[in-house]
Amino acid sequence: MADNWIVLKFGGTSVAGRRQWETVASLVGARRCEGYRVLLVCSAAAGVTNRLAALAADPGNGALPTEILDIHRTLGRDLAVDESAWLNEAVAYLQCSLEELQAEPGPKPTAGLLAVGEWLSTKIGAAFLAQSMETTWVDARDLLRVVDEPGRAPARRWLSAACEPGVDPQMGARWPDLFGGLASVIITQGFIARAPDGATALLGRGGSDTSAALLAGRLGAVRLEVWTDVPGLFSADPRLIEEARLLSAVDYDEALEMAASGAKVIQSRSLRAAAATGTPVLIQDVNRRDLSGTRIGKEGSAYQGVKTITCQQRMAVLLLENLDHRHQVGFLAEVFGIFSRRGLSVDLVATSETTTTVALNIEANHLPAEDLAALVAELSGRCRVKLFDDCVCVNLVGRGVRTALCRLQEVMSFFERRPLLMLSQSANDLCLSLLVESGDHEELLRAAHRALIPSGDETGGGVFAASWTRIRAL
Repeated sequence: MADNWIVLKFGGTSVAGRRQWETVASLVGARRCEGYRVLLVCSAAAGVTNRLAALAADPGNGALPTEILDIHRTLGRDLAVDESAWLNEAVAYLQCSLEELQAEPGPKPTAGLLAVGEWLSTKIGAAFLAQSMETTWVDARDLLRVVDEPGRAPARRWLSAACEPGVDPQMGARWPDLFGGLASVIITQGFIARAPDGATALLGRGGSDTSAALLAGRLGAVRLEVWTDVPGLFSADPRLIEEARLLSAVDYDEALEMAASGAKVIQSRSLRAAAATGTPVLIQDVNRRDLSGTRIGKEGSAYQGVKTITCQQRMAVLLLENLDHRHQVGFLAEVFGIFSRRGLSVDLVATSETTTTVALNIEANHLPAEDLAALVAELSGRCRVKLFDDCVCVNLVGRGVRTALCRLQEVMSFFERRPLLMLSQSANDLCLSLLVESGDHEELLRAAHRALIPSGDETGGGVFAASWTRIRAL
């Protein structure tokens, strides 16, 4: 059979119980019947990574986390998987990870401990799938290696590492020799790769999407299917705006801007990897398999204008006032050198004669309060600093976003009563960002959605499908 691959990715809520794994098996079986070989990339079961992160922050006396083991014992029993297939190895893996963390606390051993969740879900899942189909479990660390980035901050280097995207036509052909024979269904962990020194590195939160996109690209897969618990990308967060509409199709650049601007459905690194190899991405809902979902590819639609309104919370905004009011050469270079030395990525920048405004995503930069305070202290040696540490960035995203400017009158009245810390239009005409203090941003989101997103039966050239209210009613 020709090696026509499809990669299926399942998140934590999609691998948490028997009903979910039966859905996984059904979808894998359907793709096999269509003539494809299947690579299955899975996250840790829902909630497990958070529990492991809490354990990494406070390992105590190194006692084994019985709660985590019990979650997987229950899952194994539900799937009729014998504990001998995973339990002893899991105990040894956890014990070793905890010992390494206690001996030398830090991001590197933390990465090793956090990786246990994906190992457990895929080991148990592989044993379940093997009951009805030939399945091979492959360690993701043997498939993906991260780029060595010695200049990055340790937390980002180990907990948010990067892999080079690319096509490797011989990858699938080599697997039978590497792994001692190979079934037509392969299962591996998301989120995990191998560092240059052989240790475990993580691809950041949402890294299972990234793993799946990287592997789909290497295999030259027909497509990547991301199966999750939402129907796809929406014109806004349906939890906040019930009339948010499902987006039928967007191109890579638009989807990347949406992900980078706060859309949580798919991770931005995964979209970059997919775009680099031209891998089509399909986002679908495991609980609503009849919905067409969102297709992401080289071509989206001809629709010009805002397609979604997103928000990024936990933003820190720093107003940097140059103490020398003359045209001073090198001020920005010196200031941004401080951010660079601390391994921090800047999201937005605005400049004036005397003041530079900088916005950072606290969560994406792994920036605890004490590190933020240290950053402010260092910057204060060069300029006067005013910090807003609890801000939200509301983003209007879509190709030709500038066309929305003439429709923003209703939206801009919001700022008659509230400060606007920054207004920024992206150079690629895909995003208009409004940076505000946290608190009333939901009102701004709703106003923008009313003004800019078609309502009723308007499809916007086939971009806008059913609203969340209608989907939920179905």
